[in-house]
Amino acid sequence: MSQKIGILGGTFNPIHYGHLAAAEEVRDRLKLDRVLFIPSFQPPHKRENNVPAAVHRMEMVRLATAGNQSFDPSDIEIKRGGRSYTIDTIEALRGSYPGADLYFITGLDSFLEIQTWNRWERLLTLCTFVVLSRPGSRFADLLKIDFMQAAQKQVMKLDHGELIHADFRAGAFELYLELIPLYDISSTDIRTRVKEGRSIKYLLPEAVETYIIKHKLYA
Repeated sequence: MSQKIGILGGTFNPIHYGHLAAAEEVRDRLKLDRVLFIPSFQPPHKRENNVPAAVHRMEMVRLATAGNQSFDPSDIEIKRGGRSYTIDTIEALRGSYPGADLYFITGLDSFLEIQTWNRWERLLTLCTFVVLSRPGSRFADLLKIDFMQAAQKQVMKLDHGELIHADFRAGAFELYLELIPLYDISSTDIRTRVKEGRSIKYLLPEAVETYIIKHKLYA
């Protein structure tokens, strides 16, 4: 049986319990063998202020994932440097894990911009996208994308809570749409709290909180 590998990329600025809980939910639902957490070196779409050096974000990911044997931190994008395009990462991982089934995990809000991603059509043929519900976004928004219009019944049922999972195929593309529990935690809020001297306890692992304080990140 092929190995099933989930891939969760992001700035992780910083990583928090929302990332971890969503990844565990997907790992459990799809029976993934492992989930790779891949901090970007330089994200092509996001323009965030106060982004710590990649070495700090990588270490926070290592600390956050240490307690789950199914979670593996990966520095593949940091080692590559430059803009972190998902297509380059997926092509590299297909070489590193020949024969494995790759599942790229992303939020609904991000997937709505898929047609702006570098070589997006090829990317969608190289892995299965797992699109997660996000606060403020509806699955019905996916119908704005041409190839998603045939999924109208599934997305409406997801938005109404009648389904929590839908497997959708469009030609060579396969997507999993997942309605997951709401994790109302954001990296932006955590950074703001640190800057204002407010508590960030219970928003992220204690080891990550300690690291942020020790290295005076976001202050």
